[in-house]
Amino acid sequence: MASFHLTSGSDLLALSEYDHRMQTLRHRKKAYNRQNMLDTAKRLFIENGYSKTTMEDIAEQAGFGVATLYNYFKTKEGMFAAMGREDMSELRTLGEAALADLPDDPVEGVLALLKVYLKVFEYISYAVMQEFIIQSKTSGPLHDESERAITWQRDQVKIALDTAKTSGRLDSGLDTSLMSYVVTDLFIQHTQRISNNRNNKHQFSKLRKIINLVLGGWQLQ
Repeated sequence: MASFHLTSGSDLLALSEYDHRMQTLRHRKKAYNRQNMLDTAKRLFIENGYSKTTMEDIAEQAGFGVATLYNYFKTKEGMFAAMGREDMSELRTLGEAALADLPDDPVEGVLALLKVYLKVFEYISYAVMQEFIIQSKTSGPLHDESERAITWQRDQVKIALDTAKTSGRLDSGLDTSLMSYVVTDLFIQHTQRISNNRNNKHQFSKLRKIINLVLGGWQLQ
């Protein structure tokens, strides 16, 4: 059997650097494959619907064998959940930026945060999101992602309300935790109309009036 011997520290260093480069390449390839699978799944979900898209469809369109796809994602629900985590990461960044530059008016501040949530529909259609909501009631991974998204949105609204309350723009007696539930639920109820008419200012204007009615009694001049 052939063998070789490392004769110097430089040989060991070269081997270590080679191993590091190979590991980096493997990680990059794995990340590329994973993203390709997710992008393909998202496209098929939008084109065909979530329920009608199979793991076999995704593997074929992405250019992988089904077994390879299952090495990355065990279920279709897991793929959708992973997509949700990616979108949430982007939304968190946008949400933090919005919180750092909130309008003085509490209603406009809340609406600025709700507009961030609408960004999700730039990545995926409302119809697919509806399927996600329906599936999340029976699927562990999807349910967890749905709950995390709603909780995050509610927390963002509460921070905006707390900020307005601390600065004296909202009455100190306002229960911001309870109000964050009310405002978030109102927004969720209007999401379909707004997402289907993102460029229709009338739809968002209606939501503005409703939130203004809800918060109006708590605003201080």
